[in-house]
Amino acid sequence: MGFFPLINTIQHYPWGSTTGIPSLLGIENSAGAPMAELWMGTHPGGPSRVVLGAKTIPLGDLLHSDPATHLGPRITERFGAELPFLFKVLAAERALSIQVHPSREQARNGYAREETMGLGVDDPERNYKDRNHKPEVLCALTRFEGLAGFRDPTAIRADFDEPEFSVAAAGPLRAALRTEGGRAAVCRAFLHAMLSQNQRQSGELVSCALALASRGLDGQPEEDPLDAPVSSPPGGSDPTARFRWIQRLTIQFPGDIGVLAPLYLNHFALSPGQAVYLGAGTLHAYLHGVGVELMAASDNVLRGGLTGKHIDRDELLRVVDCGITTPVIIDGCAQQPLRSRTDTPVGFSVSYSTPAGEFRLERLVLEGDDPVQVVREPTAHIALCVGGRTRFLGNGEAHTISRGDALFISGTHTEYSLSGPGELFLASVPLEVLDGCPD
Repeated sequence: MGFFPLINTIQHYPWGSTTGIPSLLGIENSAGAPMAELWMGTHPGGPSRVVLGAKTIPLGDLLHSDPATHLGPRITERFGAELPFLFKVLAAERALSIQVHPSREQARNGYAREETMGLGVDDPERNYKDRNHKPEVLCALTRFEGLAGFRDPTAIRADFDEPEFSVAAAGPLRAALRTEGGRAAVCRAFLHAMLSQNQRQSGELVSCALALASRGLDGQPEEDPLDAPVSSPPGGSDPTARFRWIQRLTIQFPGDIGVLAPLYLNHFALSPGQAVYLGAGTLHAYLHGVGVELMAASDNVLRGGLTGKHIDRDELLRVVDCGITTPVIIDGCAQQPLRSRTDTPVGFSVSYSTPAGEFRLERLVLEGDDPVQVVREPTAHIALCVGGRTRFLGNGEAHTISRGDALFISGTHTEYSLSGPGELFLASVPLEVLDGCPD
């Protein structure tokens, strides 16, 4: 067997949408529970199960039973019997925390340090749950908004020099914005000052930001930030986006210092089919929308606001790369046509290229039921159908997945045919990038 239907875990985090994942899966949510993420993979926080006839087993058990067959020999050689990526659908109704992910070396050192300190993996003050880094790519299924990378210090300073910030709490921030030593040094000093505010000062600064936003939107039509046009280039042809999001975040997180993030991080908005890549050190926050997300299998997060969870200022400042100034937006490589055996056009594929060695994301759109033959590298895949249906046929096996269904494809199952009409995403390990991936 090479095709294995998956049963996947839904994570009910408070920021989740009540409609995004239920709509994709075609399920009821009469209780109105937040459904934040759908996990596909072997991560212990929400492992997938494989359907084998009348029974199910954990996907990890399948991989461990024959790693070379199910993952592919080169993947097994590099990563052992583990799937090196975690595939998700993310559906955010409220903003996620401002956060940054460590590099591989930072994660290894941080994990070893916290082990030596005796912090349990479930300790709320623990930063490093594992030894891995967590680069990630997210492709929008709906309009998707977020913040990533520092704005130009001159633009940040212009906002904090406004009369609304003529309060004592803002003094250290304005002083930091005049630090000598270049852009990264200024942003680091500013972030340190921002994260050093006590609760009273944070509340005062949030009030200042809200006053600035109200003046900045004076005379503008009253509209939710989600109704605003997608900004192009990323980070803002819409000069009011940061003000609209300050107003929205103030409602979601009253008094939280993270409400000021739209003043110092770049706002971006993705149209369906666009993606954003976030590497180690990029300070970011997802704000709203539904997207397909693919990342290295890690749970290492350092937080800096918009959260009730632990914030370790000093460790975040060690990990963050203050030289990262703009989000990496990927429109996808040029569409590659898909053709049937009779050379009839039957759709197209798009690849979202990143430097990550653990994963590759592709999108396939099949416009009819004429099959297209595919030949793939000997590496495991997870296929997720996000529209219509897709039929897989190869080696005497046939499986059809519909919207919301996922399929694990063994690494040695390299030739098969696909037919639609349907749209799917494929997650895999890129062998050509793996060659240059450090241990």
